[in-house]
Amino acid sequence: MDEAIDSREILPQLCAAVVTGRLASPRDLSLSLDGVNAVQWAEGQRVVPLLAAGLILADQAGVFPEAIDREQLRRRVRALARQVAHAEEELAFISGLLASAGVRFLVCKGPALARQAYPVPEWRVYDDLDLWVESRDLVSALHALEKGGYQRWQSLGSRIAACAHRAGIEVAMRHPERGRLIELAHGWRALGPTRPAARAIRDSAVSLEIAGTRIQAPAAVHALLLACAHGAHHGWDRFIWLADVAGLWLRLSRSERDTACRLARHWHMETTLGLGLRFMTHDFGIPLEQGPLKLAEHARVRNLAHRVNRPGTTMMVTATPMIARLRFEKDAQDSLWRRLRMMLGWVFWPTLGDLQAVPLPAALFPLYWVIRPVRLLRHPWRRDWRNLAEFSR
Repeated sequence: MDEAIDSREILPQLCAAVVTGRLASPRDLSLSLDGVNAVQWAEGQRVVPLLAAGLILADQAGVFPEAIDREQLRRRVRALARQVAHAEEELAFISGLLASAGVRFLVCKGPALARQAYPVPEWRVYDDLDLWVESRDLVSALHALEKGGYQRWQSLGSRIAACAHRAGIEVAMRHPERGRLIELAHGWRALGPTRPAARAIRDSAVSLEIAGTRIQAPAAVHALLLACAHGAHHGWDRFIWLADVAGLWLRLSRSERDTACRLARHWHMETTLGLGLRFMTHDFGIPLEQGPLKLAEHARVRNLAHRVNRPGTTMMVTATPMIARLRFEKDAQDSLWRRLRMMLGWVFWPTLGDLQAVPLPAALFPLYWVIRPVRLLRHPWRRDWRNLAEFSR
């Protein structure tokens, strides 16, 4: 057997083999992987089922890493499968609550991507349920969930809740028995980069069958752009987000891929999409057609890609510092106006912390545009900049 390659390349390769349906070069797989580190990496990157499925392919090729405890991995995969099944049952229950209140909602990320990007839904694990409703339906949605036994994850006074509604801050809820976090986003800013884009995503939603219930979700083309935006927002520091992009891209038709590129240009998301495609091509070996390849090879995309400590090339499971994420997301915006708007939002648009620190009636909400920058001056941003410099080194 050829000399074994570094495990930093082996684990992502196994996960990529599951998403793409092929094991590129089994002769290169190491027989001496550290089983504990492998499972820890997969846990941190949310790809335990993908790793397990990839190891099955490796086993079929006769190169299963014996250092990995098969039974321990099986138990963990079964536990995650039960977790996903319970989450889907809860989503169906929530769907009934909202339908009875006449509230239309979209399910985003986890449950939707599990069906749109993966041949086996249980391969996509997630910890919470992300839902989106119209801002005008938020109060009705909250009342419906409260009737079903859900409670706000964080108790807020009426003043703070009303201002949080105006600020477009999502509402986190939990059921005392079910325990899962439900994140209820609302308003066009939580759905798309612009109001017309959010409207298009809402109006083009598709129906997916989850736990025997028809539930609406963004169409696959829109889900791809949203997945790339989500990855850029978090600095691409989890491998599962690369897998989402790769899985969606593989399942799009040629015309749908062209539509995704056209929408990215129209919505000023070409850099964001280009980054997702560039990482996907590198870590999953998926070839690109001329148009998408041009996006992935753009000089601006290449420069931004060098700033990302991608999970496909390191065994470390570390979250990108907040200030580094903000800078990266800002620099990934295509237009000067989008970058300026994002920076102005950081400075002037209130967070939940601002609302809790200075509770005001909803009628005085505009005062937060002054309160926010004043409070920001007290933030230890200089320390964060020093930490960012150390992180970059």
